Amino acid sequence: MFKQLNRSIVFQVGLLMFAISLLAVVSMASSVVISDSAETDAYAVNLSGTLRMQSYQLLLSLMRTDLSPAERESRLTQQVQQFDRTLQLPTLQRPARAERRSEHFRLYESILARWQDSIKADMLATLHSPDKLATLINEVDQLVQSIDQLVRVHQQHAEQNVAAIRLIQGLALLLTALLMIVAMFTISRHIRQPLAQLTQIARQIGRGDFTGRAPDHGHDELALLGHTLNHMSDALSRSHAQLEKKVQEKTLRLQQSNQSIELLFHISNSLQDSLSHPSDFAPLLKRLANITGLSDLDLCVMTASGSTPYEHLMTRDKILPSRCVEQDCSGCVDNTPPCDNKLTFPLSRSNNNYGVLVCQLQPGQKLETWQMRLLKSVAEQFAVSLSLRDQQEQSRRLVLMHERTVIARELHDSLAQALSYLKIQVARLEKLLKMPDGATKAEPVIDELKTGLSSAYRELRELLTTFRLKMDGQSLHAAMAQSLQQLQERSEQIRFKLEFEVENLPFSPNEEIHLLQITREAAQNALHHSCGDEVVVSLRRDQHNPSLLRLSIRDNGVGIEEDPGKLNHYGLAIMRERSRNLGGELSVCRHADGGTLVSFEFEPEYFAQRDEEVVGL
Repeated sequence: MFKQLNRSIVFQVGLLMFAISLLAVVSMASSVVISDSAETDAYAVNLSGTLRMQSYQLLLSLMRTDLSPAERESRLTQQVQQFDRTLQLPTLQRPARAERRSEHFRLYESILARWQDSIKADMLATLHSPDKLATLINEVDQLVQSIDQLVRVHQQHAEQNVAAIRLIQGLALLLTALLMIVAMFTISRHIRQPLAQLTQIARQIGRGDFTGRAPDHGHDELALLGHTLNHMSDALSRSHAQLEKKVQEKTLRLQQSNQSIELLFHISNSLQDSLSHPSDFAPLLKRLANITGLSDLDLCVMTASGSTPYEHLMTRDKILPSRCVEQDCSGCVDNTPPCDNKLTFPLSRSNNNYGVLVCQLQPGQKLETWQMRLLKSVAEQFAVSLSLRDQQEQSRRLVLMHERTVIARELHDSLAQALSYLKIQVARLEKLLKMPDGATKAEPVIDELKTGLSSAYRELRELLTTFRLKMDGQSLHAAMAQSLQQLQERSEQIRFKLEFEVENLPFSPNEEIHLLQITREAAQNALHHSCGDEVVVSLRRDQHNPSLLRLSIRDNGVGIEEDPGKLNHYGLAIMRERSRNLGGELSVCRHADGGTLVSFEFEPEYFAQRDEEVVGL
């Protein structure tokens, strides 16, 4: 019990409340008991006074002379019986029987004995012997004195009961007040103050302050709660510190990832121009070193077919090893022999090796996963850039070869044949001049030479104009309009009109240049040979098949000859070849309303690719 009393504040408060309640119950019960015992005290005092009165009434009845002896005897007998009944009442006997050794018991027994032993008998004897009256009066006086003492005893008993009740109530009030003080002290010291401290600590914890300490001395419930709260605060503090550490680590990783992504994005944007020189990689390499924290990075760039680098970029000044001085890259490219402090990342793309990215580590240094991934990604980006550079160079070579082939073909089909024809005419002229009458026969040949030279010169100018024609970044509509405007400036008799109804369709560069060349060539033919006053160039969709486009150049002139091969044969051949490159077939014929119509239909690459995707799905 004492162990539980020391360890439980609830038990302490409960025990105090039980003590206060028990004290109240004991006080009330004691008051009830005492009050019950004092209930007949007033009645007993009254009865004792009645006995005194009856004693004097008995003497008075003996001394009356106005009554007859029989009446006095009858009256006296009744009074004696009444006195006897009064003396035998339980109210007078109960206190005496309850306290047999008390003064009350002694007085009551003496009164009863005196009454029954002498006074009662003397009363009846004095009725017949008046000379005994004086003795009887003395005895009655003594009896009355004893009765008076009995009255005082009853009065003292009543006063003692009241004093006992007052004492009990006072003591109960005093003890209750003491217990209340103890209870309030206990509640204030062991409940209110610890609860206030616990509340303050809880508010600090709620604000994120885990430095406060709750009172945990003792063994009661609040001490256990304080100990638990301190333990929880320590756990929250550790958890908060761990979370902050994890947040910092996550933030650092996010920053590293963000920097890595920014670097890759910057590299991707910087390397969009695939013709950039590898020396432009130097700022990117230094930025990579700053992000990864690796100060010693080397980038060796070589051609796809070479074995030694033509560019060596470094992030720090250092003495190159003998292998680098001798340009022996087998150890870095093949990583033989392997070295613990050196990591190599080859710049490989499509089975082509464009160099290697070398990372020199400090002794005992290890790369993290994100550093390895970033180095590999940057090496891949460099490899992609160099691969695109080679591909673009190769594409430019192919384009240049193709253009040279086109120039050679067109020169062969126009100027070369015209010069061959002129060479033949010169040979004829030489033979004619050797003949006796050659001078007269040479004049037609000379005229043909002049005509051929004029035609060759005109074809040369047209070829130069064709070779100089370019898009300059403008749309097909604008380029065709500009080309027709140039032809319009060369002639005041012919009016050129453009009907362009496909402005919302995308064209490939190949389609744009072929359409522009065909339009210009046909418009030039109409300018030189149609003898009309209007040329209409039209580019629109076919009404029956919207995926087909139709290009037509129509004039209102004299119309084409039956054999169009003789009229600018080379220009027509070039136009037919260009139309075949677009997947169409050029048609040159007379128009029903007069003039010449040059037209062909083709399907743009956009519609062809869309049809292939639909078929694939």
